[in-house]
Amino acid sequence: MKGVIINQDCTSPFSDVLKNGPCTVEQLRAVPHQYEGSQVTDYMICLCDGVACFPSKTWTSTIDKYHQKIENGQPVDYSNERFPKSAHYVFEELGLDIFAMQIEEFKKIGINPWLSFRMNDCHSRHLERFWLHSDFYHEHPEFQRVKFHPEFIQTNTDRIFDYAYKEVRDYYLGLIDEALERYDPYGIELDFMREIELFAIGREHEGIEILNGFMHDVYALLKKYEAIRGHELKLAVRVAPDVQINLDFGLDVIKWVQDGLIDMITLSARFESNDTDMPIKLWKRILTPYNVQLVAGIDMGINPNIEWGYNVLYPNIETFAACAINAYSQGADKVYFFNYFKTEVTSLLAKDTPFSTDPTAHYGAPGIHMTVHHKFGDPDEIMKLNRRHIISIKDRLPQWKRSANFPVENRAAYQVPYTFNRNGSFKITVGEIPEGAELTLRFAVEDGDAVRRDTPRVFVNSEPCEFIGIEKDERWSRSENTLSYRIPKTGFGFDICPYIIVNSLTKVTYMDVLIKVK
Repeated sequence: MKGVIINQDCTSPFSDVLKNGPCTVEQLRAVPHQYEGSQVTDYMICLCDGVACFPSKTWTSTIDKYHQKIENGQPVDYSNERFPKSAHYVFEELGLDIFAMQIEEFKKIGINPWLSFRMNDCHSRHLERFWLHSDFYHEHPEFQRVKFHPEFIQTNTDRIFDYAYKEVRDYYLGLIDEALERYDPYGIELDFMREIELFAIGREHEGIEILNGFMHDVYALLKKYEAIRGHELKLAVRVAPDVQINLDFGLDVIKWVQDGLIDMITLSARFESNDTDMPIKLWKRILTPYNVQLVAGIDMGINPNIEWGYNVLYPNIETFAACAINAYSQGADKVYFFNYFKTEVTSLLAKDTPFSTDPTAHYGAPGIHMTVHHKFGDPDEIMKLNRRHIISIKDRLPQWKRSANFPVENRAAYQVPYTFNRNGSFKITVGEIPEGAELTLRFAVEDGDAVRRDTPRVFVNSEPCEFIGIEKDERWSRSENTLSYRIPKTGFGFDICPYIIVNSLTKVTYMDVLIKVK
């Protein structure tokens, strides 16, 4: 058994407490128990985005925003905003520290409770005033990472903090210190994917040693509280999947490992854009001499084509299974679901909720949750499921490494869309294939008429594939020109490498492999 890790969005504990009338302390206390008896081993409780989610002395908090009447010199009223209003109700009216309660309840059922910190969250920085903006943010525009262009608000990540400033680093250390004084977790996670842009443009190399020093400061805080609590405190980081990409942004993750600072690394895209080609095998080789867990992030969407922008494909049980088996086959110790949980007190997963593997079911359906939480820590169980491996874009690349311009999210195309003449090749890592499975390759093309005139020849792992037909698949390819090919058993492999031969200019906009088990 491996294990499932869940990351809980910082606002979610408050998302439903007033939805159907005020909830009770008992209802809130029951929420963690939905995972009792599951394969969830660790639960990341996020404590901040742009503001702290608990009543903080060092940061502006969500509760402070509930009471705030003047922000950045202008009148505001957030008392009817859902999250500030709910946080006020829980902490001030019920008198419940919901995060302390969660930690206590998770410990009771044998799940490790972590505190997670978003290290540079960018939510709504394009707005002049918002309930996610702290006083520190408004008071110190000089600490923002981009100040040189006149608009200054072109993207949210322009306005996040520059860690080159000691005041910024101290600001985050202060919150971590306060949280460790207030709470007694299993460990803490530094979520650098919210956001990985930590330094001014062109200053990332200088930032490497700055951030290395910051990591030693965090480690010293953990040692301080280990002496107080009388038990070890683990340190985890959520970072980009590629070693070099992390370094490009100033994150010297390998040095942190070599210095013995961290216990767990989660490789992850930022949000709604699963990276289905993470170099997990490379990481495992690097980490071999060290006692560090390697965890594979799975998100709530897959973006197969940079030209689609935000029109991501939402997952189903088949795509979840594909990401998990890909990760486990390459050596990942656990899988980590970002924002995949149910904290709504009025719709808890009941113990008798039936498991579901229906690929047409919504990914948030209770039965899908049950399957993920109770089976996805065990690769043998996932191997029994059909799975769909989709080529996806890379997320959170430095601007100079993008092959397409998508400024808001710093995304870049990886393999599709791809325009070629005469031949083109691709790669999809599928990992272990169960005995007796059937594999189908599908890809979408832009010019359907050309394809109908000249059906492409396809080889997978150098073996010829049988053309099945052209289909329409709105959910996955969004194309009427999706071509399907049966992959012979002689073409099966850890990687599926299609080679496509055409007689005309062809643009491939989507590609996947469906593995059906018998």
